[in-house]
Amino acid sequence: MSHLNKELFDYIMMNKSAITDAWLAQQSKDDPSYSLPQNNTYLREENGALIEAISSVYIQDQFEYLEYINNRSADVAEKRAKEKFPLFESIRSFRNVRIAYWTFVQKFIQQSPTPIAGDLVAEWSNLMNTAFDYIIENFAKYYHQYTENILATQKALITELSSSVIPIKEGIGVLPLVGNIDTERATIILESALEQSSAKKLNTIFIDLSAVPVLDTMVAQKLYQLHSALKLIGVNAIFSGIRPELAQTAVALGINFADIQSYSTLMNALKANS
Repeated sequence: MSHLNKELFDYIMMNKSAITDAWLAQQSKDDPSYSLPQNNTYLREENGALIEAISSVYIQDQFEYLEYINNRSADVAEKRAKEKFPLFESIRSFRNVRIAYWTFVQKFIQQSPTPIAGDLVAEWSNLMNTAFDYIIENFAKYYHQYTENILATQKALITELSSSVIPIKEGIGVLPLVGNIDTERATIILESALEQSSAKKLNTIFIDLSAVPVLDTMVAQKLYQLHSALKLIGVNAIFSGIRPELAQTAVALGINFADIQSYSTLMNALKANS
């Protein structure tokens, strides 16, 4: 490691706060609505850690600094995903940090009492840009992963809440289904309905499809399987809200609902089986 590399690292570390000021000024210039206060401790500490991660390229071997940068990008990406901070704004922020950072590298070169060769300046530029590119790429990767995990968790929660069996009296429950039902959700509904019917000791369950707009092949088959599975555990499944177009779809798909009790509305189903 060149002694100039260490001097550059020390110079950047001494000027972390000034680099952060320059970054925030550029952020405000690009976007006047940028409202994060310049004395925000959390923000300044986070940017300081980023500057330190980038600067590690000058004093560490490649394996060490790549691991350090990877860990930093993962931590920041998780925070940004949880905060629902737009990805494009994060990318712009990285760009502005890069601009501010290189400005101070240039200041170091200009102020250095030791002449700095052009090939060393080119090497510093290449190391810095490689580090920034690496952290941005990894940040985007982790941001995508965390966002996908958040969406999957929310989807699972929504599906669970929208397939809840509601007991209305001893041994009787209602399962109102709302919205589009794909194969994945239909499978979850089947499993959940069986578990809830058993746990709540039901002997009859009304499955209302009034708010289900489309019934495709797989969903219709899953509903038929649900009826058969409930029957095996001693629960009588009664369907309601099967509109004419849904019935036509089932018939066209060759699914036989002849042995299944069904009614046009939930009210009719409850009245007929009260």
